[in-house]
Amino acid sequence: MFPRFLQPPKQPPPNLPQFRGVARGLAVCAALWQSVAMADRIAPIRKTTAEILADLLAGHEEALRFGGPAKGQKYLLNFIERANSQPNAVKFFLFDLLAEDACRANDLDTCRTAVTQAAGYLPAAQEDTLQQFRAYLPSIRLFERGIALAMDEGEFEQALAWCDQAIRLGLGKAYEAKRASIERMM
Repeated sequence: MFPRFLQPPKQPPPNLPQFRGVARGLAVCAALWQSVAMADRIAPIRKTTAEILADLLAGHEEALRFGGPAKGQKYLLNFIERANSQPNAVKFFLFDLLAEDACRANDLDTCRTAVTQAAGYLPAAQEDTLQQFRAYLPSIRLFERGIALAMDEGEFEQALAWCDQAIRLGLGKAYEAKRASIERMM
């Protein structure tokens, strides 16, 4: 390679105006800076509610398979922390799964909080993700855990309210039988 002063002058890029000296150098720098600045932008990832829900369910399934309820609970708590603005419909599924995992891991405070949160997001899940909600409906854990927690605390009226809500969703005879059993206890 020859020293710089022996090399022939380079032609400016074709899209730049012809300048001499310092002005030419500034024009080249400005053009390079603009191309670098524009290249650094990363387009935001925009996922639909269904895609976010599918990611949540797949990740939770994998965490359960490899580590049990404690790992599933940890995955869901990390999902809550790292995802700032999740759709409310996804939050229902998240808190419903968290209620089950927390109960299995004997973390009743987290279970109680998750049941309350899931109940709040239930209408959003019914409206926004109707198809996924219908498929998930037979495996909802919210009502079972809500009834168990209410019974443990002696809140029979709250347990009856959980049963009524499950019956209104069409979860069937199991909750009608639980309701009859709770009424006999009162």
